[in-house]
Amino acid sequence: MATTSDEQGAAADYVSLGPAGDGEDEFVDDDDNAASPDATMLSRSCEASPQYSTSRPATTLSAQGNFLLASTLFSINHGCVTTCLNLATARLGDIGAKQSSVLYLSYSASALLGSTWIIKKVRPVNGLILGMGLYSVYVGCFILAVLQMDHPIIAEVIALLGAAVGGLAGAILWTAQGSFFARSAEVHSQDSEITTLPDATSDLSAYFAAIYLFGEVALNLLSSVLVEAFGLAWLTVFTIYFVIAVVSVSGMLLVYEHPADSDSDVGSFSNTNSPDKATAAWRVLTKDPKMICMVPFNLVFGLAASFRSSFVSSEVVRIALDDNKSMYVGALSAVTAVVAAVMSLIFGRISHVIGKGTILVIGSASFFLVAFPFVVFPDLTRWGWASVLCVYTLQGIGRSTFEGTLKAEFADFFSYEKEGAFANIVLQSGLSNALGFFLSINLPCSSPGTYCIEYADGTLHNVLSYELLIMVSAVLAAFGYWRAAVLYRRENGQSLRGTPEE
Repeated sequence: MATTSDEQGAAADYVSLGPAGDGEDEFVDDDDNAASPDATMLSRSCEASPQYSTSRPATTLSAQGNFLLASTLFSINHGCVTTCLNLATARLGDIGAKQSSVLYLSYSASALLGSTWIIKKVRPVNGLILGMGLYSVYVGCFILAVLQMDHPIIAEVIALLGAAVGGLAGAILWTAQGSFFARSAEVHSQDSEITTLPDATSDLSAYFAAIYLFGEVALNLLSSVLVEAFGLAWLTVFTIYFVIAVVSVSGMLLVYEHPADSDSDVGSFSNTNSPDKATAAWRVLTKDPKMICMVPFNLVFGLAASFRSSFVSSEVVRIALDDNKSMYVGALSAVTAVVAAVMSLIFGRISHVIGKGTILVIGSASFFLVAFPFVVFPDLTRWGWASVLCVYTLQGIGRSTFEGTLKAEFADFFSYEKEGAFANIVLQSGLSNALGFFLSINLPCSSPGTYCIEYADGTLHNVLSYELLIMVSAVLAAFGYWRAAVLYRRENGQSLRGTPEE
């Protein structure tokens, strides 16, 4: 397999993470000189396919244009979901935290047990439509939960059922998006005579992340505008988001499916009754050691995201900014999304120069710094706008690497099993988010203190363990990625320095 200039240029990033000297002696076992038998077996099953055809339905949209349209509609739908998720704990209290935990448990279970089979059965575009439709149901459950807040048990049942549907929706949607993204990059790279596949994955992942995150910005800001400027009740706000989500699903009918012209793609979307299709995520996780190495990055993303939603947005903002009505939550969440969107475009441009590895290390460091300030400065009464904005900004930088660069690397590392690979992102980040929300309400302490924070509902929570877990995961994420990159290059007969091995 020939190496591209982008792949060779990025090799220095991996070396810089190792010790001085050869850059690999202390970290690489002797048996790493060849691909692992399991990974080789999986990879060979999808090799030797003919060139993809660039034929497409009669339309004025190119492969890139089609991808951008789908990304825009995806962004609108998912923006409604993330806005509701950000407001869940703030508006529904402990019910919201439980709802978010169930959401991510369902999200992870669906990724492990069936989302790949569904996408292989219905194809990526139909999977996007199905996922977005189910996500709209999740948003609609907020309307019903608010209507039943005087009956807590009924409200909780509605919220948890909606979360279960939302988790299934997310698993289907993100697995479909990953498969659609990888296939669009393949077609785009062949449409353009000067674009290699690694460059195409970098470019399209950057475009997707920026569109996705700018949509989230707009919809997060919308909640603050509707409440502050127009004085609308939360019931009306959630109803508006439900309508927007449903409209975005209708727009997906304009997106076309790329034909599966390669042997690997034909095989991927045939024989869908095979049990292996339903467990593709599990097979990649257990048979390809690169996937194990990538777990810490997904873990730290999920932990940092749930930490921001359950602690920073709910309690830090309330105490530091005297915001008992959650008026600033939408705007502050928009800051994270704006930063992530802008940095996604910047990272997409410079990844060709500094390599994707360096960008993912920057992301790991950003997630580390989301938690670190609370360890050093635990007194929330001394926090203000500048320090709170800094945390939301760091979360945005880290998130941009997850939404863009990480997924571009997954498309490169696991090209032989797109659905299974992207389902692993869903599985791993979903479990880590669920763990984070679980820890947010299940790390009690006896009396208020430096790291024992009294929440708005009067309960006491030990946040130090949560913060340390995020920091350790961030360090492991950087080294895990480096190790995965070593394995990937060796599987393809390349040295760490980007030259063919002898």
